[in-house]
Amino acid sequence: MEDAELVKLCQDGDTTAFDRLYHKYRDRMYNVAYKMMSNQEDALDLVQEIFLKAYQKIDKFTYKSAFSTWLYRLAVNVCIDELRRRKPTQEYSTENVLDRIVSNRDTPEDEIILNEQETIIWNAINSLKEKERTIIILRDMEGLSYEEISSVLKCSLGRVKSRIHEARNKLKSVLQTKAEFNVSLRR
Repeated sequence: MEDAELVKLCQDGDTTAFDRLYHKYRDRMYNVAYKMMSNQEDALDLVQEIFLKAYQKIDKFTYKSAFSTWLYRLAVNVCIDELRRRKPTQEYSTENVLDRIVSNRDTPEDEIILNEQETIIWNAINSLKEKERTIIILRDMEGLSYEEISSVLKCSLGRVKSRIHEARNKLKSVLQTKAEFNVSLRR
């Protein structure tokens, strides 16, 4: 059954249709929340909040975009609200990033190097501004198209491309600075 049909059933009060939407999208919403929050427990909590808000607002869904786009927009907004609610200077946890690394490694040294690299990357992503981090996550980690990101963030396609370019350049600069610092420490 198509999303539009399930949404219509939800709007008519069919809770099993919403359950089907939940099971279809919960992993994607978890991925967005986890990547934005860098914490498994926060992500799990926010997935519940995302779907609670979706259930409460499903009557307002107008079919102007795909349901998935509407849900991604809701997820991003819930995560941004949570990040804003926290102290602006709060460090984001990277300890759970290591839990997601695949355990197939050639050697323990390979695993250590990969763990260090992933921690450096997540620290760099978390050092970006909220808008930069969001757009990197949506495009490069979630694989959303420019058009989908435009709908999620409610901005023009040109602005999306510009923001992605700017965010990638900033991330590249942060990573280069970290790499240069690490090289100077090893001398």
